[in-house]
Amino acid sequence: MKNVIIVGAGVAGELLEEDIKNNHSDINVIGFVDDNSCFDEKHILGLIDQLPSITQKYKIDEIIVALPSADGELMRKILLNLLNNKIPVKLIPRTQETINKNLVAYGNVKNFSCEDFLGRAFRKSDTNLLSSIYANKRVFITGGVGSIGSEIVRQLLDLDVEQVIVYDSSELATFNLDQRLREQNIAPERYKLIIGNIVNRQKIDRAISEENPDIIFHAAAYKHVYLMENNIDEAIMNNVIGTKNVIDAAIKNKIKNFVFISTDKVVNPTSIMGATKKLGEFYIKQFSDSLTKFDIVRFGNVINSNGSVLPLFEYQLDRYKYLTVTHKDVKRFFMSIREAAQLVISCLIRRDYGEIYILNMGELIKIYEIAQCLIRSKNSIVGEDVKINIIGLKKGEKMVEELFTESEMKNMEITELNNVYRLKSYDKCPKNINDIVSELGDLVISSAAQAEMRRYLHDVFDGIKMHS
Repeated sequence: MKNVIIVGAGVAGELLEEDIKNNHSDINVIGFVDDNSCFDEKHILGLIDQLPSITQKYKIDEIIVALPSADGELMRKILLNLLNNKIPVKLIPRTQETINKNLVAYGNVKNFSCEDFLGRAFRKSDTNLLSSIYANKRVFITGGVGSIGSEIVRQLLDLDVEQVIVYDSSELATFNLDQRLREQNIAPERYKLIIGNIVNRQKIDRAISEENPDIIFHAAAYKHVYLMENNIDEAIMNNVIGTKNVIDAAIKNKIKNFVFISTDKVVNPTSIMGATKKLGEFYIKQFSDSLTKFDIVRFGNVINSNGSVLPLFEYQLDRYKYLTVTHKDVKRFFMSIREAAQLVISCLIRRDYGEIYILNMGELIKIYEIAQCLIRSKNSIVGEDVKINIIGLKKGEKMVEELFTESEMKNMEITELNNVYRLKSYDKCPKNINDIVSELGDLVISSAAQAEMRRYLHDVFDGIKMHS
């Protein structure tokens, strides 16, 4: 007989207990654990903070979390209270179907994934409204085979767009996306794959002219902070010159809507990546009167995206049995790829163009805490089965990320979209943006030293450190 406890004494917990009693005679539900004091009639064993003593007292073999609407903070609290034991922890899937239809059964319980202890509870966007915006539209996506770009592609195809045109420089990733879309039986005429680099001004202009899309999502960028610190010329060419090429082509070809996918690293930039993305924002803001309507969407780290710490953690856990964290107090924002893509797509619901939208990334989370939760979610003990090594901050890395500057914070405004804010006013470029872009381009073309390019960016953004 397996002794289990259920964390969560609400409707999902009740349904789970009923299913176990009716269909699983080999499982004994000892009781519930819940921080909510209103469940007086149920067999509540204690609070979540008491999990260590409860599991020991009742000789628990398995813990099942039945909180499908809970956010990641509560899930982390549960895992962090179980760091010193290896009792298997599973949960009811946190899906829309589970929430709406109360489809709860022991046979459906699953292991924890990173999204479960980091992401917010799933919220279905207004698909009817989105469909009315995107139906029969042609949408062009740069960087469309990356983690965010490819998710935008998949969601747009679900919204009955006429065609999605994917423009990306990675042959392998383009091939992989094509294979996935074929496996999903997406009609080949509904998407087109173009291998090309945004730095190639003639090609991106020709592609946009020939395809004549209604909407462009510009997701192509170099995003790895520490790699760009020593490859400043490439960061400039891709994130500044390449972005200029896409924007100029959109204006020239009178594209109706353009969405630039930015990053929280642009706030008081201390890294080359953040500085070059900020210049992309500045370049866009000068075109407030153009026929092309520009929007900027800014967000932080996305769970399991390319460049996120989580794929690295998974790799290290599988191969080395240790995780590396730069500092115990480093904090980051996290959001699931699916949620990030939904919010980016949803921004066109608003008709107030020329905005900078900031996605509500939730709370800042310590990377060290994420490492602990990941280890525990694999039924391992931190320090005993898997060590966490502190390796020191990387070049250009901040202790705590920001989504807006102090001046921008005073100009934040809630929108009618869930978890989306807008800036009512913006930072001004410290000098003429066209001069900056031209001069940076000249530095790259002349093969200037990395130190010279860094010095130039430091003169624009004094947060850029002058190390080599």
